Amino acid sequence: MALGSLFGGSSASAPSAPLSTSTSSASSQQLKEKLQNQITQELAVVNATELVNKLTENCFAKCIQQPAASLTSVDDLCVNQCSEKYMRAWNVISKAYITRIQQASSSGELI
Repeated sequence: MALGSLFGGSSASAPSAPLSTSTSSASSQQLKEKLQNQITQELAVVNATELVNKLTENCFAKCIQQPAASLTSVDDLCVNQCSEKYMRAWNVISKAYITRIQQASSSGELI
């Protein structure tokens, strides 16, 4: 006679506890990954918005001396150069930041 049947259960029900725990753990892991992906996407939107806002603000202040209905060729060239520089700098900083986060994550500093 199995212990499970002695205490009112069957021997077949004994393995179900670890199964439900592993199922629960897998479900919990999926939920965690889903939340991480959602947060990552929301941060990407926030970062892109911040980039556009700062680029617009800084390049406008630097390049547009006399606001008008259209840009002069000098204004247009200045805005293009400013935007390109800003984007290059943003990309360098973003790559360094991502690398630092990945290193911290792989070393266990981030949970």
